[in-house]
Amino acid sequence: MPALVPLLLLACLMELLYLAIVALAPLPGLHLSSTPLATAWPWTLALSQVFFRGATASNNGLITLAWFHQALLTLVLLALLASYALVIWNTYRHRNALNFVPRPWLLLLFACTALFCLTLLFQPALFSDDVFTYIFSGRLLAIYHADPLNNAPIQFPFDPYLQWVVSGKFTFNFYGPLWLYISSGLVSIGAGPVATLFLFKGLAIFAHLINCVLVWAILTKLAPARRLIGTLIYAWNPLIIIELAGSGHSEGLLLCILFLAILLYVYRKGLWQEIAVLILLGIAVSINLVVLLIAPLFTWFLVRTEKNTSHAFWGFCWRTLIGQGPVIPLFLPLWRGPWSFFAITSAIDLAHFSHSLVGLLGEPLEWFFGLVAQWSQFPPFMQPITAADGALRASTIFIFALIYFRLFGKVRHALTSDTAMRNSPFADHEMLLPGFDVLLDCWATAVFWYLVLVLGWFWPWYALWVIWIAALRRVDTHTIALLLFSATALLLYPLQIITGPENVIYQPVLVFGIPLVYMFLRWIGSSRKASLKHVG
Repeated sequence: MPALVPLLLLACLMELLYLAIVALAPLPGLHLSSTPLATAWPWTLALSQVFFRGATASNNGLITLAWFHQALLTLVLLALLASYALVIWNTYRHRNALNFVPRPWLLLLFACTALFCLTLLFQPALFSDDVFTYIFSGRLLAIYHADPLNNAPIQFPFDPYLQWVVSGKFTFNFYGPLWLYISSGLVSIGAGPVATLFLFKGLAIFAHLINCVLVWAILTKLAPARRLIGTLIYAWNPLIIIELAGSGHSEGLLLCILFLAILLYVYRKGLWQEIAVLILLGIAVSINLVVLLIAPLFTWFLVRTEKNTSHAFWGFCWRTLIGQGPVIPLFLPLWRGPWSFFAITSAIDLAHFSHSLVGLLGEPLEWFFGLVAQWSQFPPFMQPITAADGALRASTIFIFALIYFRLFGKVRHALTSDTAMRNSPFADHEMLLPGFDVLLDCWATAVFWYLVLVLGWFWPWYALWVIWIAALRRVDTHTIALLLFSATALLLYPLQIITGPENVIYQPVLVFGIPLVYMFLRWIGSSRKASLKHVG
């Protein structure tokens, strides 16, 4: 098909850019996380040695060109994002011609996705060292029979894997219990650092490829007119590929369970199918607690057809108990009483900010509270900085709570019939399941504002918690904002290399500011059009 030729050309360009990332990764000026690949398999450095001869040696004079390598990495990521944007634009432009794509072409597009992942499988240095934190947590369970919730990696100084753990070396590592068990199993069958690393990254890649099939299957039933563009939005997203295939994050398996739950819901209806979906969501919670934002909204969506509010509430309660039931037995083997409770509740750091938009308000608020304390001559034991931080945190959590509970009202009033969908000017008319577009909007809103308002720390892979929803939505302002968010989150990596106090401001403004400004401008534009239409 002629419309698919540009996609394949762009896929070739994206593959070249992923190869460029592999070549740039081991350069010392980029300060990426080291892996055992460079030592065990020196051929993984071949591209870097060809194009940057001698630059991988830390004592070489070329290290003074670190700024050039940083700029080059930024340009490569920008080119990758631009290529991805062209893929989405070309697919959307020819969406009518691409509704019925021959199967060989689909297999070719799927093969391109696998090639991207295979390229980053051999990346000699990673953007994140989280995969080694996973490995170490698994070793704590499998090798040392220790509790990962209450033991830091630094407590095992002679472990050979400690050299690759950087960010989580001094902290207790908390992941969902199911992911800890999976990590323990992978560590047990891994024969050496390289094999263990490939097991974790291979699982992430396998999950990503399965997710591509699941997205296609979901959209075939949910919105057939956009199943190709939806699949490409997920499958070729640079942030998703880099975080899963490159860094081996656990979000790949998390998204696999979420997509499987949605697939089961859209294909089968009935009480037992609903219970199976809720159990899958409970299993997802045992991997990452962020699903606690998604599961209640989905459960409330299931009971929205119940006219009696009290009946709907009790239906919500017993479904929640059944759905979250698997979490309890998974937690029990790791439960150590108050210590485990403290570890779980400390998973959200409320005392510090990093790459946080809310964190930018901290210093001005502390200055204001200090000024008030000075004018009012408060006694020394009253700390204005503590009061300012507490007020900021309480305010943002309260605002998020208002947003989140409002979403339950939107879900409650989601449309329940095809006729209502066709007659509503705000509904997604390509969606074959009434009201599901509202649920997707609410999921995206809940997770995004959780990242902005509640989570004091932000890292690029956190964006995966919300980007997957864009693959199932119609291409509108909110979807484009989510894709912009995935792009700006990816650009956080080259920004991290640049040091200086001003970078603390630029990072969160870039990551969150651009998508928010885009949505605000689009909202102003649509409001003006509506007012002009009303006047006319």
